[in-house]
Amino acid sequence: MSRFQKYFGKLQKKKASDIKVVALCVIAATTFWVLNALNKDNYSTVVSYPIEFQYNAEEYMAVKELPSEIKIEINGNGWDLFRKYFNFNVNPFAIELSNPDNQDYLLSSEYRRSLGEILAPTNLSAILTDTLKFDFDKIIESDLIVKIDTSTLELAPHHEYASEITIEPISVHVKGPESKIDALGDSLVLALNETGIQQSFNQSISIDMPEDLQPFIEFSPKNIQVTFDVVAFLEGNKRLKIREENFPKNVTLSRDVSSVLMNYRVDERKVSELRNVEFEGILNYRHRNKEDSTVTIEVLNLPDYIKSVEIEPNTFKLSYD
Repeated sequence: MSRFQKYFGKLQKKKASDIKVVALCVIAATTFWVLNALNKDNYSTVVSYPIEFQYNAEEYMAVKELPSEIKIEINGNGWDLFRKYFNFNVNPFAIELSNPDNQDYLLSSEYRRSLGEILAPTNLSAILTDTLKFDFDKIIESDLIVKIDTSTLELAPHHEYASEITIEPISVHVKGPESKIDALGDSLVLALNETGIQQSFNQSISIDMPEDLQPFIEFSPKNIQVTFDVVAFLEGNKRLKIREENFPKNVTLSRDVSSVLMNYRVDERKVSELRNVEFEGILNYRHRNKEDSTVTIEVLNLPDYIKSVEIEPNTFKLSYD
């Protein structure tokens, strides 16, 4: 049994050695064939050849992605085709545009000759990409007025603006392709997306261009200062005396009430001032509701720092003798 195992082991080693020899022979033969084939002429192939556009980048900007290659058919020596197929040591073909905003395409016939010259010693058989399309704009500069979208600002309940919204600086300087800047109009509207605001606002806000314009437009400054004051309206109440006006002698109230309670909200800055102010509840017979014979309490000359006024009770039934 041990003799068989020794023999079988030797046989396996010999087979492995033979396989390596065969593999090396195949690799050597293939390499020789490839090298021999590449030395021959009159091959043809289709390659993607790199291109680049040359233009005055200080005056013009592409507003769409530019083509980066063209499909061409070439023939020549195998080594030359091999290098061009895999772009080994191949410089992009430069296409010069003097006034790129005046045209949006270029026919292959317009650059075929110059392309053929740089491909030597390879021969250009055909340009398969017949038309190169592009889109350029002149670069312009402008100033845009900055505005705040107040719908994106939400004050806390029972709070109000106590001042105008102030923006500093009031304008932004922008630079970029004409069509993109024209799309902005004459102003730049910023959304702050702030909610529950209950105190004065003073923040530096980053200016963000719309996402589709960010690659094209330069602007300054990058931030603006937004400020405004906020005031809270606090709950309060006062007991008001009732005064009757223009009542005939035969008309009285259906119930005997000498005062009413006025509930309100007051500007927090005016609380102490309001303590010294007295109000009256007026029942004016001339303002009665003739259909149901009722009259409603009126409070005259209420200051503008009082909001949300409610009076209990606020309506009285009239009684006629």
